[in-house]
Amino acid sequence: MCTKIVTYILVSFILAGLIGGCAGAPTASPTNAPTASPTIAPTASPTNTMVPPVAEQPAFWPDTEWPVSTPEEQGIDSALILAMLQEIQQEELNVHSVLIIRYGYLVTEVYFPPYTQEIRHPLRSISKGVTSAMTGIAIKEGHIESVQQNVLDFYPEIAEETKDKHLRDLTIEHLLTMSAGFNTDTLPNFDGKDSSFDAVEYILTHSNVLRKPGETFYYDSGMPHVLSAIIQKTTGLTLEAYAQKNLFGPLGITDFSWQADPQGITLGTSGLSLLPRDMAKLGYLYLHRGQWNGEQIVPAKWVETSTTMHIETKGLMNAAEDDGYGYYWWIDSFGGYSAHGHGGQYIFVLPGLDMVVVFTGGLADPDFPTPHRLLQTYLLPAAQAVTPLADNPQAFNQLTTEIVNIQAEEPVAPLPEIARQISGKTFQVTEIESGIWFNHFTFNFPGQDTFTYDVTWPTGTFVFTGGLDNTFYLNKYGPQEEAVYAYRGYWQDDHTFVGEEIYDLTSEVQCVITTYTFEGKKVFMTEDSSMGYFPTFHATGEMVE
Repeated sequence: MCTKIVTYILVSFILAGLIGGCAGAPTASPTNAPTASPTIAPTASPTNTMVPPVAEQPAFWPDTEWPVSTPEEQGIDSALILAMLQEIQQEELNVHSVLIIRYGYLVTEVYFPPYTQEIRHPLRSISKGVTSAMTGIAIKEGHIESVQQNVLDFYPEIAEETKDKHLRDLTIEHLLTMSAGFNTDTLPNFDGKDSSFDAVEYILTHSNVLRKPGETFYYDSGMPHVLSAIIQKTTGLTLEAYAQKNLFGPLGITDFSWQADPQGITLGTSGLSLLPRDMAKLGYLYLHRGQWNGEQIVPAKWVETSTTMHIETKGLMNAAEDDGYGYYWWIDSFGGYSAHGHGGQYIFVLPGLDMVVVFTGGLADPDFPTPHRLLQTYLLPAAQAVTPLADNPQAFNQLTTEIVNIQAEEPVAPLPEIARQISGKTFQVTEIESGIWFNHFTFNFPGQDTFTYDVTWPTGTFVFTGGLDNTFYLNKYGPQEEAVYAYRGYWQDDHTFVGEEIYDLTSEVQCVITTYTFEGKKVFMTEDSSMGYFPTFHATGEMVE
């Protein structure tokens, strides 16, 4: 579990581009929960009976800051929030942050380092929910006729050439409900592609539509990318720019990034990074039916339709995604709806409780439903009161202490003798059994609570600083210093050093763990992913005289 407090530091780089070419680099490949097999037809009519009346409470509009409150003042039991955080710690669940909003107040906010309030987090497939919102706005503004408009209306050249009768029937709504009928993930891998590669043509023509559109659910990340392209084609703005103008701007969201394909089309399926507090703003906007401080940002009817079940998903995905699908929003049987992203990114909207909950994380696929379970186990029971609870200073103080401890530094253990012996020595990688490895590396242990790590790849040499007190140090790199590399390490025993690294906090959620076992002048290395992205890699190195 990659946790504990973080210290900011800027480390200069020699050559840019290393991280983009090795493990942990962001890609445009599909990155959500496992794809389902197609079997279930959509419901005859959209229904959602899971939204109880909203408690009568004033709404606050956090354009710049969220008003804060104790949980009890907003009818939430601090003891259950504490129990949830204790489970996250005890079970070493790779949760990165939790934010709880009720009645417009931020009642709990906790970050598991190296993540902090100031660091954007990759949303992964929550990006689709933003694509959905922008589709609704584009329809309101007349750029798209309706959800019943045919997709090929925007691509007449494909319409003229295709012999696929089902493709001719494909509508905007089929894209939004993942019921296009391709029954495969059509999104291409953009690695190595240049601006001549037409992703939309590939998505729509590479595979035949196997089933009649609207009949089956299949999680296909190509569909939101087609919507992004349609928005760009009809508005003259990329999806990112259109969102900045019509969504992020009005909500006061200024710190964001969104990746694009080689032709400059914003990735409608993924690639958006936001601050967790701004993720909460999106949930709060939907909680208030698209209205923000007197302005209707997203049409209220669109919010209602998007968060209504249009197609069943039971048994097709995972335990968090069994209750049906709207327009890139998942329906929750316990009341409300949510947007999900690979690794454990969640925005829960609970209208009946006047509540928004945000989770970010780096959970492996088997643990993906964890936030869904934590919400049901702890937070829903904690928030049953609609009026303030009696003060519970003991529970609240324990909760506050737990949050402080999550971010607390730990004493640095004495360095073993081997640390002095290898400090400043360069090790050359001599034998690679599996994986992709650097050319050589040098550790420097000056005897304090930090160390430096010089690593040379074929593309250049980088110098990173890490913490020895469970502190992740943040190292910025790249032409605009836009990427944030987090690094820490510890001595597992007298001969084994473990380095934990996240290659870019704003685009990657996995932690890479590299173990170095020093024996004389040799070093034996293994590398693992916290999310199981790759099998264990092995290599051997030797000290350079």
